[in-house]
This record gives sequence, C-alpha cells and structure tokens, in this order.
Amino acid sequence: MTKTVTSLFHSEHHATAAANRLKQAGIPADDIDIWTTPHNLAPLLEDLGVSRTDAHAYAEGVVRGGTVVIVKCDAHEVDEVVGILDQEGVLDLDEQQAAWRSEGWESSDAAGRAGDLTGSPEMTRARTDRSAADRTEVAVHGRFRVQGRKAERPARE
Repeated sequence: MTKTVTSLFHSEHHATAAANRLKQAGIPADDIDIWTTPHNLAPLLEDLGVSRTDAHAYAEGVVRGGTVVIVKCDAHEVDEVVGILDQEGVLDLDEQQAAWRSEGWESSDAAGRAGDLTGSPEMTRARTDRSAADRTEVAVHGRFRVQGRKAERPARE
C-alpha cells in the first residue's frame, strides 16, 4: 500500500534540508513535494486523503510563512520518512491550530471542524467521511499525517 506523509515546517530551509535527507535515504525526488505557496494546496491535500480541516490548516501554515512537505512512500518506509522529517524542525499541526484559534483564526471549513477526529498524538482512525470504496486509514501523530490508499486495480475483462 502506498502512503502519503504530510508535515509542516517552520521554514523552507528546514523543509529543503528534510527533502535532501529523504533523497539521500533513497526516496525518489519525484515522490517529494515542497509547498511554499498556499495556492491549490488544500484541494491537493484533500485529494490525497488529508481531512478538509487539516488541509486548510496546512494552507494556513504556509500563509504564515511555513512550508509543507508531502512524501509518497511504501508502507514499510513510513517510519524512516517520519524519523527523517522529525529531525528537521517539523511543527506540530495540532499545536499550531490551537495557537491560531486562540488568536481568533477560524478554519475555512467550520463544518469539517465538527467532524475533526483529532485526539491523542498517537491516535489512528479510519476515515468515515468518504465512500466505502475510497476509505483511507489516517494516522494522526501531531506533527505528521499519514494517509494510506490501496492501489486501484484495473477492472478485469
């Protein structure tokens, strides 16, 4: 199963350093995306399986000067990817959202917030806001979101 790991960094410098370390560890450059502008970021993340609330939070983080890194990898590579990202100054998305809300920020998706399932930093949950055929498993680790999608198989004739 292919996984997508998303994370928010304080700066482009930290994100680039993380991307370089991922490449040195054998993750193909084509599987690493760095976002420094929020344009179309939230819809892209939603298409990858990130919740609407988190997708808009990542975009807000970029508006506030952060950088988002998106890594596609195999399931067996997730721990290594998370470990590398964690060494380069990744921010805790849950903490960022709480701080922004205390400043008066409201997610652009209030309805999504009502369905937000964040909990303990180690919580794993099954997405239930999608059709059964499109469900993904989402691991929430505060600093990371790990989405998994089963590869679609071509229909047999």
